[in-house]
Amino acid sequence: MKFSSNNLRVHIITTASELFYRKGIQHVGVNEVIAASDVAKRTFYKYFPSKDQLIVEVMHYQYDQWLSWFKEAVATRGTNAKEQLLETFNVLEEWYLNPNFRGCPFLNAVFELADTEHPAHQVSVMLRQAIRIHIIELAKEAGLRNPEVFSQQYLLLIGGASLMAAIEGCSHGAQYARQVLSVLIDSNLS
Repeated sequence: MKFSSNNLRVHIITTASELFYRKGIQHVGVNEVIAASDVAKRTFYKYFPSKDQLIVEVMHYQYDQWLSWFKEAVATRGTNAKEQLLETFNVLEEWYLNPNFRGCPFLNAVFELADTEHPAHQVSVMLRQAIRIHIIELAKEAGLRNPEVFSQQYLLLIGGASLMAAIEGCSHGAQYARQVLSVLIDSNLS
């Protein structure tokens, strides 16, 4: 298959993204990405001079994909901000139930790379902040007191539910988190 220059770069990123998610960043070498992408080494290195550069590009790609998916899925549910907040965990539950679910790719990267200075770690921090900002906006719209604190509590719930789904291989954490979120929302209504 022939790709344009930009499409070839995106093809390599999407191939690496799938491999990293399925097998783990540390368990996939550059040669495997090159073979799976069906590109020449020279072509690969033209776009990605190092595996670290590829990892960062993959993380940015996953950031864009995941955040768009999450915001769009939540926006289509519920008739108001309070309902949308509660629906976030139904959206996540659907993700956890996907047979290809292998945990949160951002948490996976943080744990695998174990270097808070690695640029990929910073992408995970950026995603956390983007989710937090989205939740703050919904919390304000829902009339909750102290949306900043609420957003941090929410992040604890999403992190816990995601870890539970990855460790236990089940989606129950999403509904437990939704129940706790409901209590938090009710106790924070102005």
